Amino acid sequence: MKGFRKERLQKELNQIINSLFQGDISDRRLSGIEITRVKITSDLSSLRLYFTGNSENIPLDEIYELLTKSSGFIKKRIAGAGIMRTIPQIVWEYDNTNEKNEKLNELFKQIAEEKRNNNYYDDDSDNDYYENDDDQLMDEDLEDYDDYNDELDEDLEFEYDDIDDDEEED
Repeated sequence: MKGFRKERLQKELNQIINSLFQGDISDRRLSGIEITRVKITSDLSSLRLYFTGNSENIPLDEIYELLTKSSGFIKKRIAGAGIMRTIPQIVWEYDNTNEKNEKLNELFKQIAEEKRNNNYYDDDSDNDYYENDDDQLMDEDLEDYDDYNDELDEDLEFEYDDIDDDEEED
């Protein structure tokens, strides 16, 4: 099957199935379920539905069981839509992308907090420690900062003459 047709079919199936979960499925325990992604095999024999959402904190095993029981109803609606000659087998897969995103955001917050608490931007590679409690910069730290800025300036320098030479060659 061509890629664009497969993508269009997956998009259409996603819309049909999500609309079922918005109100057509009578089991209220499935009302918070949302289909996040639909993948169909090239031979159209298997349909993998990725879902998320659990408004009533039902165990995941029970949700799988409920979704498997509702597969016949979903297949009937797909057949009724008339977009496929044969109706594929449905495989359910929990989409944990939201949980992964939350964990990553938490890690980023921790990193930002550590940077703030540890004075991340102080380059103390030459191990010069502060002698007083005022945390005033020592002359060596200022030298480190100046050296760092000089290195940045060297990296960013370029010659305008190089640009003019290229234009003259055209």
